[in-house]
Amino acid sequence: MRNCLKLCALFMIFAFMSGCAAKKGSQSDNTAFHRSYQAAFDKEPAAETRHILTTARSAIGTPYVRGGTGPGGFDCSGFVCWAYKSVGINLPRSAREQARVGTPITRIEDMREGDIVAFRHPRRGYHTGIYVGDGKFIHSPRRRLTVRITSLSDPYFNNTFLGGRRIDLSGNEDLVAEARSRLDDYAEQKAVRELTRKEKGKIRTGRNKAIKGGKTANGRSAARKTVKAASGRGSVRASTEKGKSSPSSDRTRGKTGQKNSRDKTDKS
Repeated sequence: MRNCLKLCALFMIFAFMSGCAAKKGSQSDNTAFHRSYQAAFDKEPAAETRHILTTARSAIGTPYVRGGTGPGGFDCSGFVCWAYKSVGINLPRSAREQARVGTPITRIEDMREGDIVAFRHPRRGYHTGIYVGDGKFIHSPRRRLTVRITSLSDPYFNNTFLGGRRIDLSGNEDLVAEARSRLDDYAEQKAVRELTRKEKGKIRTGRNKAIKGGKTANGRSAARKTVKAASGRGSVRASTEKGKSSPSSDRTRGKTGQKNSRDKTDKS
């Protein structure tokens, strides 16, 4: 009887532990499923983003036209404006302004489809396009070319890549005013940097002049000392030579005197 009770108790404990383990396993499975679903949802572009990408892809093959903003031809910033305008987003017109709006994204792996990609060449200036995923973007490159998809690993674009800009597609922001405000701030900061650089240059120039003047003064004083030393040596040499010649003169004068006295004696 006692053995039966012990077996029943052990069976109940085992069943209870198995139920807890199954419950924990189901909770972990549910959590993992929720996370994977959330990740997939985050990667899935929103309806507005899909519309932007569809609109942008429909323009592939359209020729580059300087100042173009319509389906007949685009320049780089006009193409980006046109694609975003299809979902009611009014972007600034120039590529320089487009490179300043939204949230900056520095790493390619953090970019999402629909983000603006910005580039800057030292001579050719700014260039913009739309990220389509997998390290590629769609843009209107330049004259004699058409709208196309290009890889960010292309040497030219890799070397001039500034980063991505993520736009709030809710349309609650005045992106034109935002771009102008940021460019004004940038111009002010640049002016301050230039002024600071000029002031540092003036201070450096003044120090160089002072150092150069000190060296010149030292050189002049050294030259004066050299002249004085040379003059001193000349005086010493002259006096020495004069001193050396004095005994001979005395001897000459002595001989002359003796001769004169002899002449006088002979005459007498």
